[in-house]
Amino acid sequence: MPDVVAGILINEDRIGLFKRSHLVAGDPGRWHCITGYLPAGTDPLDHARVEIGEETGLGGPDVLLVRRGACLDLPCPDDDVVWRVHPFLFHATHSGLSLNWEHDEYRWVLPAELIELDTVDWLLDVLLALGPSASRAHGLARL
Repeated sequence: MPDVVAGILINEDRIGLFKRSHLVAGDPGRWHCITGYLPAGTDPLDHARVEIGEETGLGGPDVLLVRRGACLDLPCPDDDVVWRVHPFLFHATHSGLSLNWEHDEYRWVLPAELIELDTVDWLLDVLLALGPSASRAHGLARL
């Protein structure tokens, strides 16, 4: 079972979403959070921070951990692979980002706007895994 980290970024009352580049293998053109394969023996939190730094340019004091969610085992709808997802919620101290090649664009959206976007299949699962108190605090309960 492959392991991945998933980092949800929030800034004020908005969620950071990233449109996946056509240069990536999975879900090109769809909106998602920050994700990355977790190398064996690597701490998930440390690696989530690495992925956020690589994909957004944010690091150190610019990204504050809010919550670590319970691991999820999510089946891929396109094949027989089950992904072990390690979800994290981070507060981004500012909204200006510098994207790498993995994303074509980003948006800071209100939770209610998520339904208007073509998101990856398991984004809502990741958001909900971060717990009801985090969901309420950041307006996700409306989903």
